[in-house]
Amino acid sequence: MRKASVVLAVLSVVVLVSVTACSHDATNPQRGGTSEDGETSMVETPREHLVVLASERAEAALADIEAVAPVTQLLRPRLLLVLADPGVRENIRRIPGVLGVYGTAPDGEPLALSPKEQLFVDAWVARHAPKTRPGEGSNWDTPGFEPPDVPGR
Repeated sequence: MRKASVVLAVLSVVVLVSVTACSHDATNPQRGGTSEDGETSMVETPREHLVVLASERAEAALADIEAVAPVTQLLRPRLLLVLADPGVRENIRRIPGVLGVYGTAPDGEPLALSPKEQLFVDAWVARHAPKTRPGEGSNWDTPGFEPPDVPGR
């Protein structure tokens, strides 16, 4: 019986260590790897990018892009958001019909966006902007703020 409880305790520790390691990988934006010569390298995780397509080649370019990267949002015919690491991003740039791949707002480039397309881009940019909310982090009963309604009243 003692042997079974020791085995159970060891398995519990192994599971706990595994869960902690997996949790760290999920929250760590960069993971280190070791190359053949023993050097540690940092691998960039995929980030969301805005892709702008030429209208006349949009459908063919979209099909080529979907073959190499997941598309998270699409505003036909010219705009889409993809998740891509640096290598994939460069592959997308080389696809015929791709006018640009952007990690941030495409400032200063004449993309001739329609008002609807500009709204799509502005919303994407706003998603990444830091949020400022009145009372953020304050207690519910902080002077100057209304506490939430009491349930059942």
